[in-house]
Amino acid sequence: MADETTEVLIVGGSMVGLAQALFLARQGIRPLLVERHAEISAHPRAQAASPRTMELLRALGLEDAVRARENPHAQYGDILQAESLTGAELGRFDGPFRHDPNDVGTTGWTLIGQDRLEPVLRERAAELGADIRFATEMTGFTQDAEGVTAVLRDLGDGSERTVRARYLVAADGSRAPIRASLGIGHHGPGVFGRQMNIVFHADLDPYVAGRTFFLCFVSNPAVKGVLGKLGGADSDRWVLAPSLPPGADHRAYGTEDCVELVRAAVGVPGLPVTVESATSWEIAAWVADRFRSGRVLLAGDCAHVMPPTGGFGGNMGIQDAHNLAWKLARVLRHEAGPGLLDTYEQERAPVAEFTVDQGVIRYLQRSGLDEAAAARHRPETTVLFGQVYRSGAVVAEAGDDDTGVVEDPTAPSGRPGTRAPHLPLVRQGKEIPLHDLLDGDFWLLAGPDGTGWREPAAALGVSFHRVGAEEPAEVVARFLTRYGVEESGAVLLRPDGFIAWRSGGAEGDPDGSLTAVLDAVLRRG
Repeated sequence: MADETTEVLIVGGSMVGLAQALFLARQGIRPLLVERHAEISAHPRAQAASPRTMELLRALGLEDAVRARENPHAQYGDILQAESLTGAELGRFDGPFRHDPNDVGTTGWTLIGQDRLEPVLRERAAELGADIRFATEMTGFTQDAEGVTAVLRDLGDGSERTVRARYLVAADGSRAPIRASLGIGHHGPGVFGRQMNIVFHADLDPYVAGRTFFLCFVSNPAVKGVLGKLGGADSDRWVLAPSLPPGADHRAYGTEDCVELVRAAVGVPGLPVTVESATSWEIAAWVADRFRSGRVLLAGDCAHVMPPTGGFGGNMGIQDAHNLAWKLARVLRHEAGPGLLDTYEQERAPVAEFTVDQGVIRYLQRSGLDEAAAARHRPETTVLFGQVYRSGAVVAEAGDDDTGVVEDPTAPSGRPGTRAPHLPLVRQGKEIPLHDLLDGDFWLLAGPDGTGWREPAAALGVSFHRVGAEEPAEVVARFLTRYGVEESGAVLLRPDGFIAWRSGGAEGDPDGSLTAVLDAVLRRG
């Protein structure tokens, strides 16, 4: 007999695990999250929340909270390249945009370190009922056909207790002890090197010399890395992220070694520096061979690892968690068949393969790409918004034999399996972006002559919106064009904002059609 029970046990309290707890709690599932560290890491690690991540958090009402905690120098946006902070400037380039210039997404990037984003996720998840326990380690687990039994150790007093969960989400990072214990391997290019983070205190204002930048990429014979300020105008707290050679470890670098790396990055020998802490991680690229083993599901760096270039890694993990949350919730509430969880790997694994490759391409650009790799490069907007899902949770259309993992989201097809194109809808006289509505429910969007879809949707518990009831003609035209339907047609959107099915026009039996579609998508029967 277990000491306690939970529907979902999440192991790992970093960005992905906390996002998993948040999305599940928003769906009405009260998960238990355990994290062996006593506190959230003080190191920034991931430096930005992507437009797709911000779209998901915005739907939960968290955009303002996240933006309020963005990095102090995020306002400057651009990135400086220099030999050192005092050395020759090599150029500048634009950082991520706060608003989507392509009008594909609802919002843009937020330049926020992982150390600043994780508290927002943790606070909101706890408010919604998630049970979050830091300084708690899972020491072992077994699973059977009905669930998982895990042993948890309180690292404060050493006491142990057992917990019985119906499912376990492994968000335990790139070292992935849970994945390893399940015998799940991984494949991909492997390890490229190691990245170090040195958090330090020093007065760099005289060497910044009034220049504005979000980050400074430094490159000289002594150090190659990224320099960024962690505090506001009156703070002397900075971080340097130098690249280390393969096989190196930050533990081989003593305090004085770290001080010398900082001095080289600034270009000032003898600069007074106080090192607060240092850590490191592998720069690698691989994808797990499987994303599921029975009642255990892998998410984030446990399932895929990619270089930091592009800022895709942590954001991919958050989107794993979002994809998984609505599926777990419906299976746990007996609204869907257990086969719905099979679609998690069917959808996210191909996207992981593609995104890892895009991260590698961007990482290798600094040393020159061969023609084959350069030909695979896709624009940032496509990487972030262009995914195409093919799974049992999508009703594919006859004749759709395109096997591409992505499409160009600036010219969307509106076909099932793609992310619903952005629309500025109007409800009760107020403009509201489509993806702001996608907060856990299925939605049926119908054309201006699609009133016949309203009652079937209501009978099945599907939220409904008729485009054209309040929207101007240009929005209606945009809907019909981008979603590929006639004025009497309809499109079913999943809780994660992806298109599950569309009907080009009116149907003779809309109730029967919609019922059959939901049964198929939710793997019922």
